Amino acid sequence: MTLEDRPADYPTVDALALDANAVAGLLQEVFGSEMTLVVGECAHCGNTAEIGTLRAYIGLGVVLRCSVCHEVVIRIATMPDGRHRVDIRGAAFLSL
Repeated sequence: MTLEDRPADYPTVDALALDANAVAGLLQEVFGSEMTLVVGECAHCGNTAEIGTLRAYIGLGVVLRCSVCHEVVIRIATMPDGRHRVDIRGAAFLSL
């Protein structure tokens, strides 16, 4: 299916995104404190903003993307034994 073939009401990637506040509980479980107000910087474009402004995509894991450049900032996967795998390579820093 090409872009031209899609019906007008076909969901776009942004239509499937939530803001990171939707995964606030998971972020608190992983990092041990309230994270949505923590300021971080996107390593790709340099946007500095609160974690709660990232775009959240939920599937087998959670992917948090920059709200400006849409690159991946944080990935979180919950393993079968309950542990979490966290990749924050897309964040230049997090101010905790």
